[in-house]
Amino acid sequence: MDAEEIVKLTPDAIRGLIDMHRVDAVPKQAPGLRREERWPFPGTVEVWLPEGSYGDRHILATLHNLSTHGLAMRARRPIAKDTVISLAIHQPAQSCYGTGIVRHCTRAHVGYLIGVEFTFDPEDETDTDKR
Repeated sequence: MDAEEIVKLTPDAIRGLIDMHRVDAVPKQAPGLRREERWPFPGTVEVWLPEGSYGDRHILATLHNLSTHGLAMRARRPIAKDTVISLAIHQPAQSCYGTGIVRHCTRAHVGYLIGVEFTFDPEDETDTDKR
């Protein structure tokens, strides 16, 4: 991968990733409960935890699903709700880097399912994102 394929995490960058891998999916939530559909999305998420975090501050997780404003990932260790993390989503065509806030962390059969809401710079969001 060339350096040009490593881009800042923005709604448009995420839409591009989703459009490259869009698959048919059955909504798991009733209409109106989420801003947008979450798409099953295999891949790797690299996570950097803030200073003062217990244990390793750099971990790798498995991407579970992706939407324009967040993702779910599976990790071997928990991350506390409301933790601000730095992350990178790695795909063959492109990697995106940015920040997010952990919204939930649920114990799963193997490891933890962690929901993350992306945080964007105000200039990276467009009027169509504010729904």
